[in-house]
Amino acid sequence: MASLGLLQYRSAADLQADEQAEAQRIRDEQERRRQLVESSLGAHIRRSWESAKMAKQEVEYRLLDCLRRRKGEYDPDKLTAIRKEGGAEIYMMLTATKCRAAAAWIRDIMMPANEKPWGLDPTPVAEVPDAYLRPLAAQIQAQAQQMQQQGQPVDMAALVEQAREQIRQAVQEKADDAAKRHEDVIEDQLAEGGWDEAFEAFIDDFVTYPAAFLRAPILRRVPTLAWLEGWQPIKTETIRPEFERVSPFDLYPSPDATSVDDGAYLIERARFTRGQLNQLMGIGQGSGYNDEAIRRVLEQYGQGGLRDWLWTDGERAELEGRGHEWLTPGDTIDGLIYSGGAQGVTLLQWGVSPDEIEDPLAEYEIEAILIGQHVIRVRINRDPLERRPYHKASFQPVPGSFWGQAIPELMADIQDVCNATARSLVNNLAISSGPQVEVYEDRLQPSEDPTDIYPWKIWRTKDSAVTGNNRALNFFQPQSNAAELLSVYDQFERRADDATNIPRYIYGNERIGGAGNTASGLSMLMESANKGIKDAIRHIDRGVLRRVIGALWLHNMQFSDDQSIKGDVNVVARGSSAMLIREQTHQLREQFLQLTANDYDMGIIGHDGRRKLLDSIAEKLDMPGLIPSEEQMQQNLASQQEAQQAQAKIEQAKAQAEIAEKQARAQKYGADAGQVQADVVQTQTETEAARQMAPLEAQKLLAEIAKLIAETRRSTDGGAGLEGAGPAGRIPGGAAPGGAAQGRAGGVPRQPGEVPRQR
Repeated sequence: MASLGLLQYRSAADLQADEQAEAQRIRDEQERRRQLVESSLGAHIRRSWESAKMAKQEVEYRLLDCLRRRKGEYDPDKLTAIRKEGGAEIYMMLTATKCRAAAAWIRDIMMPANEKPWGLDPTPVAEVPDAYLRPLAAQIQAQAQQMQQQGQPVDMAALVEQAREQIRQAVQEKADDAAKRHEDVIEDQLAEGGWDEAFEAFIDDFVTYPAAFLRAPILRRVPTLAWLEGWQPIKTETIRPEFERVSPFDLYPSPDATSVDDGAYLIERARFTRGQLNQLMGIGQGSGYNDEAIRRVLEQYGQGGLRDWLWTDGERAELEGRGHEWLTPGDTIDGLIYSGGAQGVTLLQWGVSPDEIEDPLAEYEIEAILIGQHVIRVRINRDPLERRPYHKASFQPVPGSFWGQAIPELMADIQDVCNATARSLVNNLAISSGPQVEVYEDRLQPSEDPTDIYPWKIWRTKDSAVTGNNRALNFFQPQSNAAELLSVYDQFERRADDATNIPRYIYGNERIGGAGNTASGLSMLMESANKGIKDAIRHIDRGVLRRVIGALWLHNMQFSDDQSIKGDVNVVARGSSAMLIREQTHQLREQFLQLTANDYDMGIIGHDGRRKLLDSIAEKLDMPGLIPSEEQMQQNLASQQEAQQAQAKIEQAKAQAEIAEKQARAQKYGADAGQVQADVVQTQTETEAARQMAPLEAQKLLAEIAKLIAETRRSTDGGAGLEGAGPAGRIPGGAAPGGAAQGRAGGVPRQPGEVPRQR
């Protein structure tokens, strides 16, 4: 009995059969939708691919020409014409030199050692989250009630404004902290996702081709290492964003595109390995990858690969050093990555699940991957601004065009003239390197070989049948035009500096002349050259760096579980100003450090400000850990203060001891004050008496000296000396002989105050 009244009874077998039927219906619906997607969407991608290939033919000629000029090789048609004329096939690598110099210059600015050319700055007025606004009303109400209970007047408008201001300050501080933490997260994602390698390759494309491309971020499941207890390694898998350089040969915009986002579609021709396709399985339903379609691709093309050769692939492979690819079938699998817009109705017709289409009449940006006849991925781009995961920059953009101009194109005419001049120079040097010989073979002996010429050779000739000067050999020297050709080459080589804004002195050429002979003049020239390269770097900032960091920030804001990194911030690209920031800021910091090295300024900025200034300078000089942290500095200051206080106590104790000692001495000296005063009076009296007796003592001394001289003369000449001593028998000096002045024994004069010795 199937039913009784309002109750229905079914057996377990019936229920199981119904579940199996429902599961089979779902599988059939998914298979029907997959086949519809592969037939409808796959056909649309193929039609778009053919249209994009046709529109890019002229650009592919330009790409090949740029690559040839960078590699230093002639166009096949031009090389055939040169060989037809004969002579040298030399190619002057002027374009390669400019491209290498520009790439090194850009890497030095965009990839500094201890800095990053980007940042996250909070918006000037950060948005206030609801979590802060909800308790605002309760807080204001409680404060108003408290003021009313205390009998104070309540101004609700002032209370609301005060609370809002406090919340804005708190939110701004939170946004600053979140921006700093988010910068660390993005920097870690860039390091692990291969940003440096991809960006270096992008810079090479930037200076070589009319446009360079990066694809980021790409979510992939990659193997990583984890550590168990005891530091035992274990292999795990994680999904992380990665970054790839996309060759300009492999990107095909729609014919109406002027940027990566405004065209109807954008197609990348990609090559997958079996390992990469396996990594795409199991990422999750949100990624849009179809594991069943990937398995079918591996079954069909996993062994022999899939190559969709284009007409440019052969020469491109030769120029890129991959000429062996033509000899081996390879194991890679070609695919088309499609990014374009479609209406919701069209997506439903293509078989996209109705759960993903909110409005059938709305326009949706989708991402799809087609390999052979299988669409392995269909996903609606969930970027709020519908930006595609491709980023482009050109050395010199052309307004209204998808492709810009590259360095090889800017100096193409100059490179051609330099090549022609160099070929003419080599040919002329070869012709004028030795004499030309005119030979009359009828004048030579049969044994002579006119092509065998060497020094001191003797030519055997015959008589000429023609009268006159008819020599058997005539030599003449062709004219050398080397100086003129070198002058032409130098002039056009200098023109390359103006055409590319990459002067020779940037990469170490010492032949500058003019203002470049002085340090200040060279500095002015360098600053002028910086303007050109900064303009090119600005294109990288706007087209690539800001977009990539913004995409990572948006990805983390949407899918990261770490709430501490989320905040209202702006992405700031600092590449174009990194040159000035690095040089000028460092110089200004050093000047500021010297100007504030005084007590007055130190009282303003304080020790913490001085520490921050020193820390910033040490960071630029790659001296980590030299300046102590704020906590360490506080500890050091506390230790110094304790030491100063101890020293002050010691000095105070010493001062008190000295004061006590001086007081004791003063008391002792006070007891002897009378005696000291008597000694002073006696000393003054003796000094005055000595001063009065000084003239008498001086006269006595002169008399004794005169007497001593007279006695010495008498003892020498028996008294004769007295008669010739002077008039009236007197001694020079006015002392009479035999006077009061007597000499001392031994001829030593007596000192003042000394009593004469009796004879």
